[in-house]
Amino acid sequence: ADLAPLLEFFTSETGQQIVSLELSARTAMRDEEIEDAARAAFRDLEGTESETLATISDFVETNDLVEANLVGSLNANFMFYLGLVDGGGLEMTEQDILTEVWSSEEETRADTREWVYAFLLMAYRPLEEGVVEDYTELSRTDPGRALNRALFAGFNKMYDDISYALGLAVARQMQVQEL
Repeated sequence: ADLAPLLEFFTSETGQQIVSLELSARTAMRDEEIEDAARAAFRDLEGTESETLATISDFVETNDLVEANLVGSLNANFMFYLGLVDGGGLEMTEQDILTEVWSSEEETRADTREWVYAFLLMAYRPLEEGVVEDYTELSRTDPGRALNRALFAGFNKMYDDISYALGLAVARQMQVQEL
């Protein structure tokens, strides 16, 4: 992909502000009370004619954020179970793991959707009018779509590796406790 439009956008004052706001919102959402408040703010807007929510919805849909995050979450859960099995903490077949992971799909989708919207509403609230729309338009371009795919591929690989290692660690801990 042609990186020039991405570099131009993300090195601009606006691009830097977006990155900074996203990082700040991620840090803030580590606090359970802040996350709960952000989720409540989203639920208050859900189903309304809010222009802000419509703008965020367009961004979410353009970047396929709910589905992409859902896939990442389900894959990470699969890898955690696989780590548990490979580490001797559980006896399950791959089909058993898939069944278990897929049984949580609806709940995980709802939680993911709520978190994504809560996060973006909090992160982008300080932005001037039109900025999220511009960012959405960039996301619709070939370079924007390529960046989105690359980010999810990288993060998903990292989370899969971490989840598998965590499953192995939990399995070892389970075995130690049994002794």
